[in-house]
Amino acid sequence: MINQETIQAILGIKEKVHITPEEMANNMNITFFPNNGSKVSAEILYFANKLKKTFEELKVNIVPYDGALTRISILKIWKAVIKMLLNNLLFFIRKIFYLPQKNHYFSFSAVSYLFKRTKIKKGISVIVLGEQDSDNLPMQYIYSFKDNSVITILDFPKNISEKSTFHEHFDTALSLFAHNMTNIVIGVDKKKWLLYNFNASHPIFHIEEKFKENILHALVPKIVAPIRPYTLSEFVISNKHFSVIDDLYKNHVDDLVKGALLFDKTNLYPTGTKIDSLPFRNNFYKWIGKLHLDNRNGMSYGFLAVQLPGEIYPLVSEADFEKLVLIKPDKSYFFYNQNLYIKIDIKGDFYWLRVPDVWVLSQKSGSDKTHVNPQKDLIKLGLSNGYMYLESQYDSVIDNDYKTSFDTQVILAHAVGNAIIATILNKINPNSEFLKRYLNKGISISHWHGYIHPEHVQKGWFVHGVANPHVACSSPQSAIYALDGKLLSFMDCLRNAFEYKGDIHIEPHHGTNICYTSVTELAEYLVNNPTASVLGNSYYYLYNK
Repeated sequence: MINQETIQAILGIKEKVHITPEEMANNMNITFFPNNGSKVSAEILYFANKLKKTFEELKVNIVPYDGALTRISILKIWKAVIKMLLNNLLFFIRKIFYLPQKNHYFSFSAVSYLFKRTKIKKGISVIVLGEQDSDNLPMQYIYSFKDNSVITILDFPKNISEKSTFHEHFDTALSLFAHNMTNIVIGVDKKKWLLYNFNASHPIFHIEEKFKENILHALVPKIVAPIRPYTLSEFVISNKHFSVIDDLYKNHVDDLVKGALLFDKTNLYPTGTKIDSLPFRNNFYKWIGKLHLDNRNGMSYGFLAVQLPGEIYPLVSEADFEKLVLIKPDKSYFFYNQNLYIKIDIKGDFYWLRVPDVWVLSQKSGSDKTHVNPQKDLIKLGLSNGYMYLESQYDSVIDNDYKTSFDTQVILAHAVGNAIIATILNKINPNSEFLKRYLNKGISISHWHGYIHPEHVQKGWFVHGVANPHVACSSPQSAIYALDGKLLSFMDCLRNAFEYKGDIHIEPHHGTNICYTSVTELAEYLVNNPTASVLGNSYYYLYNK
């Protein structure tokens, strides 16, 4: 419906984003970490050699380890050392005055890690064979948490089989991530390999079946589009505030609270994990882990959100728009009076659509998803003319404890997609139920790490995303897929004269986003139909038959 450049303008994504697996592979840089005498099983060596040959076939840029290294400035090292020493000072101050402890104590050996000036260059990910010694974990050598990933190939976990439950995989993956300080774990034996990343997915593949295809579609995207938490610097902090007891928000807050309690009965939202509970080898690695997660104290999976009713604007014909702006735009998006317009095609007629501002009530990262404390857990997210906004409640301060969901950009992509659809429906079907709901009650947006059984897809809800690459939830790719897939499925509805009520966005090896009438009504449906969705990948494979 609209091209990638326009989608990125809507979402405010400015960097170059590769969205096909082939593009990702062609732009991926990999190096292999030297073993340094570590014992590695025959199964790991066989898999690594097969992986390297496959990377070569996929035109991945494999960089010799020596060529992947660079020297960082002593100034940067001393900045990190000073930061760590200040952290130790705060640790003792909090301990002396019995204050809540937010800091770690770092020993001299931990500080000495920072003096390793040799680092792996930005943009190069590192493959590690087997478990490494504590003083030689590759995470010490990467230049940037954002631009370097660590992929560790280990022997297949002894407690895991193809029949293991979601929770068994979940607990095993988190422990392996922390112990090995890695972004991705590949577990191998003689016949099969599994893939863990922070999406909480756990696909298992057979080594001698479709190896190249599985590497291209499952592993490569997870490396190129890794998990990346959003920081406060990426938002415009609103100077306005909201109150959850205000009449403007009360019904939406009630829906989130009531719906969350019902969702607790579905078992689709696993209990969150505290970072401090994970088996890091020492406080230094725990600190590194928290830095990687933007100083979050814990991780929780899934989200519940409500898009607030919004304003929409009449479509403008192509001819009238050109008269208004006094030029013929050479792109399919255009800023006029600082407002973003996009060009759309409705059954052969071209219009310019002013992209509405959207606002969403969402849960903070790390909060208990099924037991909502409105004053503590809810924040207001917005998207306006390509900028993300964050608005806090009265009497609260936005600081480092004020964390947004890893899925923030996906949430806003769904919200702005709903607004665009409502705008089009206002032109062609003003009596649409979806349009009325958008204008008067808003739309719920929910996500969990499972899938809707195909037999339980309700009439009027349309599925998209099944064939997308398996990227991480916080990647720009995930937001692009969300908006693009939503709009394409809506246009299919128009062409086939189907009524559009919402969409089910499948994120392969991750989970489901669904836009519904309300959080409560969706939870009621799932409680009354307990086989409609379960945690894990089992229902995802039904869409591929």
